[in-house]
Amino acid sequence: MRYPVVVHNIEYAGFGAIAPDLPHCHCHADTLDATLQKMAETILQRLEELRAAGETPPPPGQVDTLRTNPAFAGGIWAIIDVAHAQSASSPKTER
Repeated sequence: MRYPVVVHNIEYAGFGAIAPDLPHCHCHADTLDATLQKMAETILQRLEELRAAGETPPPPGQVDTLRTNPAFAGGIWAIIDVAHAQSASSPKTER
C-alpha cells in the first residue's frame, strides 16, 4: 500500500508529518529525510496496531483529493510505500 503523507516545515522546530488516511498517525523530526523515515516507521506501527485490534486498515486516499483540504495547504506531499518501507528504501516525494 502507498499512503500519502503531508509534511510541513515548522519554523525553528523541524518538520511535522501527517498520514491523513490513518487516524492518530503523525510524527516530527529535525530534517525532512528523518521525518519521512520516521513517518514510514509510524505508518507501519499504526497498521500493526489496527490489525492487532482486528480492524481493517483504511485504503490510501488520492493525493489530488487530499490536497484540496485547507489544513494541508503549503505542505510537501510524499508517498510512503509500506510494502517497501521495511527494506530501508527512501520514501518517494511528490512536489
